[in-house]
Amino acid sequence: MRKKIRPGGFFLASIRDYDLLICERPSIQGPSFYGAKGNRRIVHQLWDWIEDDRYILHLYITQHTGGEGWVSNHFVSEYRCLLRAELTDILASAGFEKIRWLFPSETGFYQPIVTARCSG
Repeated sequence: MRKKIRPGGFFLASIRDYDLLICERPSIQGPSFYGAKGNRRIVHQLWDWIEDDRYILHLYITQHTGGEGWVSNHFVSEYRCLLRAELTDILASAGFEKIRWLFPSETGFYQPIVTARCSG
């Protein structure tokens, strides 16, 4: 990322709040519903923790197909929890400055957001 941002450029990213989730170790992210009648999707996740900081994510997307009813898709991936302090250290060592974390209570966004300035 550092190589793609000009000196003085701005970095902005959002990550899951793994500082909280690693303590709670949830096993499911409940269903969310999208779309309107005739074009609905239901999305939910199952998390199988395999280490303190790693889990297997099962993503299920069930979509209404109109006349054919509902079709479900299942996707699997391994995730590693990246803590805020880790990302802060990575950004600093890559040459970013003025690293700042913004939280949902400040932004209204559901995940923490990190901002930083590219040095140079």
